[in-house]
Amino acid sequence: MKKLLFVLAFAFIGQKAFSQIYLVTIVNDSSINSCYNVLYPEVTLTKVAPTGVETHICIPSTVNNGALTALNAELNSITSQGYKLIETNHTQYSSSNGSGGGGSLIRHNGFLNCGTTFIFAIP
Repeated sequence: MKKLLFVLAFAFIGQKAFSQIYLVTIVNDSSINSCYNVLYPEVTLTKVAPTGVETHICIPSTVNNGALTALNAELNSITSQGYKLIETNHTQYSSSNGSGGGGSLIRHNGFLNCGTTFIFAIP
């Protein structure tokens, strides 16, 4: 009986440990969520919850238009659920004008670096 209880407990703990990753990425693709505005360009913030539910949110693409405020609010909503940021990946994203991402969250011209991915997990 003790062995069965141990096996069941291990199975539940193991299942929970593998299902607690939250992914967030910045994408510049207007076909995903129609995030495009001529006056104030927007990007899509794609969030994938541990349950596999994918949500897309339009946020401003430049710091001048409130990109950091919107991004901060979304990331804080995840950390308030008990998740901790464990990884930030900055991709060399090549835009239509040829200026790459440069490996940081914000490019030299004040735009968010599309391709940046945030990985959250339960500690």
